[in-house]
Amino acid sequence: MPKPKKTVKRTAQKKPAATLVRDYKTLFYRKLTETHLFYEVGRIIASELESSELIHKIITSIGKAVTFENASVYIVKKDLTGLEPIYFRNPLPAAKKVESIYFDNGAPGEIAASGEPLFLDDTAVYESFLHHPEETQEQGSYIGIPLKNENRIVGVMGFSHHKPKAFRVEDFDLLRTLSHLISAGIEKSELFKKTLELARVDELTSLLNYRVLLEKLDEEVRRQVRTGREFSFVMIDIDDFKRVNDRYGHLEGSRLIAQMGPLLREACRTGSTDTCFRYGGEEFSILLAETSSEEALAVAERVRKSVEEYPFTLKVSHPFEVVTVSLGVSTMREGSPKTIPELIHESDVALYRSKAMGKNKVTVYSETLTMPGVKLDAEHNRP
Repeated sequence: MPKPKKTVKRTAQKKPAATLVRDYKTLFYRKLTETHLFYEVGRIIASELESSELIHKIITSIGKAVTFENASVYIVKKDLTGLEPIYFRNPLPAAKKVESIYFDNGAPGEIAASGEPLFLDDTAVYESFLHHPEETQEQGSYIGIPLKNENRIVGVMGFSHHKPKAFRVEDFDLLRTLSHLISAGIEKSELFKKTLELARVDELTSLLNYRVLLEKLDEEVRRQVRTGREFSFVMIDIDDFKRVNDRYGHLEGSRLIAQMGPLLREACRTGSTDTCFRYGGEEFSILLAETSSEEALAVAERVRKSVEEYPFTLKVSHPFEVVTVSLGVSTMREGSPKTIPELIHESDVALYRSKAMGKNKVTVYSETLTMPGVKLDAEHNRP
C-alpha cells in the first residue's frame, strides 16, 4: 500500500532583517530631511525681508530634499493682470530677460488661472512652456505648485528635471504642503515692502515725503562734489489755500492737495532728472538734478501754467474759483559753500517774493532778495 504524500505547506519567505532595517533607515532619513526643510524655510521667512532673496534661499533649501535641475517662481502682479518673474534657476539663456506673462500663458499661467498644481511625468507631451516663453520643448519631468492663501493666488513655483518620471509622489506632496508656508513668507515680505514705501511716500498725494527729500538733497550734494554739476530746487505753495479750507471745508482742501500729486509728476521731467515731493501742508517741492537756474525757471513756469489750467474738482464744482501756485527757485552751483538748509531757505525767500508780487508767479533767488523778520535757525547756520 503506497504511503500517503506529505502535504507541504508553502509560506512566503521573510525578507532578511537587514533589508527591513535599510527600508526603515531610508524612510527615517527622508522624514528627517523634510522636517529639517520645514525648519529651514521657517527660519528663512523669519529672517529675510526681501522677496527675491527669500525665494532664492528657500529654493536652495528645497534642493536638499527634492532633486531638480531648473526652477522658476512668479508672483501675481499688483493689478492682478498677470505674473511677474522674481526667480529663475538655470532655464534662461545668457542675457535673456523675461517679462511678465498673462494668466493661462504657459505652465505658470495655467496654474495661476486654475489654482491647481501640475504634475508632468513627461514634459514632451505638454504643448506650452514650463518656465518662460520661447523655452525649448524637451523630454523631462515637471512639478508646478500654486502659492496661495485663503483668498487668492500669490504666485507659482515650478521645478523640472531633464529625465521623465524623475519626481516622486512624495516630492509632489512635500512641495504642496510647503507651498502654504512659502506663500505666507512672500506675503510678509510684500507687506514689509509696502510699509517701507508708506514710510517714504505721502499717503494723500503719493509723492515722496520730506524725509526722503532730505536724503535726496544730501545725495545730490555729494554727487555735485564728484561731478561738479549744478542742481536746482523749487518750492511751491498753493495760493489762498486757507480760503479754500474756510469756504469749502477741509475735505475739499484735501482733494485739492491730492490732485497736485499727479499734476506735478505730469508737468515735471520725472522720468529723467526731476523728483517731486510733498514738503508739508499745502507746500510742495521739486529737486532738479543737473539743472541750471535758467532750466529750472522753465520747469517751474511749466508747473505754474499747468496748475493754472488744470481742471481741479474744486473748479468744476465752483466754476468761478481759481487755483494757482507761487514758486521759488534756487540753485546750487559748482563750488558753492551753501548748505542744504540755506538752499531751501533761498527757494523759500524767492517763493514769498512771488507771493508779494501778486501770486501765481515764479521767482528765481538772487542775493538782493530778503524775507523781513525771518532768519535762519542757529542749527541751519554754517558751523
